[in-house]
Amino acid sequence: MPPNPITWPWPALAAALLLAAYLLGSIPTAWLLTRRRLGADIRQLGDGNIGAENAARILGSQAGAIVTAVDVGKGLAAVLLTRLLTAAVSGNDAVSSFLSMPALTGLPLLLALLTGIAAVSGHCWPVWLRGRGGRGAATAAGVLLALIPCAALPAAAPALAVLYFTRSSTRCLAAFFIGTIGLSAVYSGFQVLGYTWLLTGSALLLPALAAAMHFQRKYRPRAPGT
Repeated sequence: MPPNPITWPWPALAAALLLAAYLLGSIPTAWLLTRRRLGADIRQLGDGNIGAENAARILGSQAGAIVTAVDVGKGLAAVLLTRLLTAAVSGNDAVSSFLSMPALTGLPLLLALLTGIAAVSGHCWPVWLRGRGGRGAATAAGVLLALIPCAALPAAAPALAVLYFTRSSTRCLAAFFIGTIGLSAVYSGFQVLGYTWLLTGSALLLPALAAAMHFQRKYRPRAPGT
C-alpha cells in the first residue's frame, strides 16, 4: 500500500469498480432465462422472486443450477476484479497477490467490501428491472468466496451436501454463510492466516443483507400483477 492511499488513482478506481460491480450484480439471470424459454416474466410466476429457487420451480433443476452459478459468479467476479486491481495500483504484483489470497486489510478490504455490497445491491435492486430484483443470497456467497476464500472454500463442501440432501438452495446458502463466518471467526480468534475480527465483522455484513432481503421479500404480500 502507498503511504497516503487516498490519492489518485484511488478515487477514480473506487468509483469505476463500484459502478461496474452494481451493473454486474444487476444482470437478472433468472428473468433473462425465463424470458428466453417461456417468453414470460418470472416475477409473475411462482413466488415472484428472480432467484434460483423460483427458476428451478418454474424451469427445472438444471435452470436453477445455471441461475445459481451465474449469480454466484457475479459477486465472485466483482470482488476478484477489485482484489486484482487494488494489488496492481498498490504497486504489488497483481497475479501473485491474487494467487496467494492474503487476508485483506486497510483500503483494499474496504474497497472489496464496498464492491461486494454494490454487486449484491445490484441483484436486489437492478437498474434493468426498475429496482425489482431478488434477495441477493447467491451473489453474497460469491462475494464471500473472493473476500475470505480461506474460510469460504472449506464451507462450500458441507453446504453442497445440504443441497444434495434437502434440494433447497435456501438451506444450502444458509449453511454456507454459517460455516464461512464461523470458520472466519475461528481464524480471527486464533490469529491465523492474517484474519482479524475486523475482516470477519466486515464479511458478516453480506449474509446479514441477504437475510434481511430474504425475510423482507418472503413475507411481503405481492401486489396484483407482480
